[in-house]
Amino acid sequence: MRRRRLLSLLLTDLERGTHSVLEHGYTSRVVLPHGLPPPTHRQALRRGPRGREYRDVEHEDLGVIVELDGSRWHDDARAADSDARRDLDDLAAGQVVVRLRHPQVYGDPCGTAVRLGAVFRVRGWTGRLRRCGPTCSVAP
Repeated sequence: MRRRRLLSLLLTDLERGTHSVLEHGYTSRVVLPHGLPPPTHRQALRRGPRGREYRDVEHEDLGVIVELDGSRWHDDARAADSDARRDLDDLAAGQVVVRLRHPQVYGDPCGTAVRLGAVFRVRGWTGRLRRCGPTCSVAP
């Protein structure tokens, strides 16, 4: 079957809870190839002032939430205001919120991994980043 490997990766990612191309890219281009810790939860449901809210990626053990903002749901002022309110609520609860968009995931996945690694380390992660290839910006 043509593109069998890609299809297999996509199905595995869907099984893990991925809901978008950006979430798939985050997992396949940033997290897995660089050895970042796997999330505790994906699409974590919470009750907010407006009802159900979902956190894209949660590292509960580190107190880190990664929000992956695609243009479909995050492209107007109202959405930005809602995101800012949620971020403030999470920060008030002691969690760090990282918001990533397409340029961080697809344009600079290695640099994003380095920065996330630093955030995770400050929050207690003891793992090590790894290079994904010869041009990767992760220090050897």
